[in-house]
Amino acid sequence: MKIPIIYFSSSGNTKYIAQLISEGLKFANFKTELIPFNSLKEKNLDFNRINVFGIGAPIYAMSFTPNIRDWVKKIPSVNRKIKFFLFDTNAGLPGPSIKNIRKILGKKKFEFIGALEIIVPTRDSVFEMKFFKYVKWSRRNIEKSFQFGIKLGKIIRLGKGTLDLSSLPIPFGRVIYAYFKILERPSYNLLSRLFGFNSKKCIKCKTCEKECPTKAIIFKNGPIIDHNRCILCFKCTRNCPTSALFFKLIPKATYFKGPKNIRGYISPDQLLEEYKRRV
Repeated sequence: MKIPIIYFSSSGNTKYIAQLISEGLKFANFKTELIPFNSLKEKNLDFNRINVFGIGAPIYAMSFTPNIRDWVKKIPSVNRKIKFFLFDTNAGLPGPSIKNIRKILGKKKFEFIGALEIIVPTRDSVFEMKFFKYVKWSRRNIEKSFQFGIKLGKIIRLGKGTLDLSSLPIPFGRVIYAYFKILERPSYNLLSRLFGFNSKKCIKCKTCEKECPTKAIIFKNGPIIDHNRCILCFKCTRNCPTSALFFKLIPKATYFKGPKNIRGYISPDQLLEEYKRRV
């Protein structure tokens, strides 16, 4: 049975960590299946046929992204022990994100076996700023993600133990999280009104509608945005092939193209081959 790893990734950073964890599990002789959040319905995930699964997301407002949180809440309770692990990418303020998702799934009788939080070098990967050339991927964090998969494999095989590599609480963390929790939805609603559209550039490919993880965009003669659904992940603007859809605050923004653009990047399959040569 393959271990499904469900992830949401707006810039590609969380996808990268998911791939590294997956290769680590493969090194431990487990089969995995990477499932992007947008593909969940097509996969028709049946928890009655799963023994272990993972969930990963970037951190928005000290929480897993709203689309992941809403999906987790809708997962039905189970009558047998199904193991799960969590991972996130963040800019240094993950807050109680792991704790909150773990609590929700725990109430549904799922069994927690591990958590990983990785601070990504891009910090905010929405826009490709000049400082990107001054940062690089940490070899330690890359290997930490890969080894997390290996260690999870041992826990799964033994049938016991946990590996919690989530961050320690920060000073005044609860207060900061409380403010973020209150302001999160109003902020998305307000800022999502700042998307602009250039009909002359649009080629009607509907990429914006297809890429939206919350179905906040309906494309007719142009993108119509539901401001109550938008979570400001920028997957629409990031993936628009002609930049017809843009953010008015920074209309000429060049978007971050993914983890390969950062120095120090190591492909997951390359790392797997390195570890195979070591043994």
